[in-house]
Amino acid sequence: MVEAQAGDTITVNPDEIHDGLGRQGEPRQWHMIFLTEEALSQLNDVHPNKAEFTLPVNRSKGAFLLTKKAFSVLQSEGNDSNEVEQVLMLALAQQLDRNQTNNPSVVQSRSREVQIAIDMICQSWEIPLSLAGLANATGTSRFQILRRFSHEVGTTPYAFLTQHRLKRARDMILLGVPLAETAVACGFSDQSHLTRKFSRQYGVTPGSFARGATS
Repeated sequence: MVEAQAGDTITVNPDEIHDGLGRQGEPRQWHMIFLTEEALSQLNDVHPNKAEFTLPVNRSKGAFLLTKKAFSVLQSEGNDSNEVEQVLMLALAQQLDRNQTNNPSVVQSRSREVQIAIDMICQSWEIPLSLAGLANATGTSRFQILRRFSHEVGTTPYAFLTQHRLKRARDMILLGVPLAETAVACGFSDQSHLTRKFSRQYGVTPGSFARGATS
């Protein structure tokens, strides 16, 4: 028998018997992600037949925060497939990791592969960049470059790219470039895509930011 508290994450392997009993008289609420065998093989380097959740209740803060982020991204309006892929991969890796830690080590220098990925993002920020593309350029798997990048930079390649694009968009808005033109030039699918990301990052819409810059 295991017991989960607020802030824990729960994992169940296929064919494992579980009842999910709550405390008597207390309400309970679940948010669940079900992964098919195909999804599992796409989100991790471990073969589905060898992948196993070894912690039915995971008390790692890092695992909880990544899982919470995965739910948020999956439920957000107009979510980006690249963002979903990367967040789910990291959340799954935390749940499959037998050696959990809440205190990641400090990275003193960046590896060659991560620096290549950073250079690609900084030089080609206006065009689509996928995790597969970064993996091919660095001679790694999608999972390897994602884990290494996140460990050394502190965020996913998608989030790093988005921040870079938003900084460019902010500069263009300050120069008076129309929002629709700014969105396309900075690699966003359209103006509404730019608006969602800009508002989340800066707390104001691009339109409000533009009006404030010219007032």
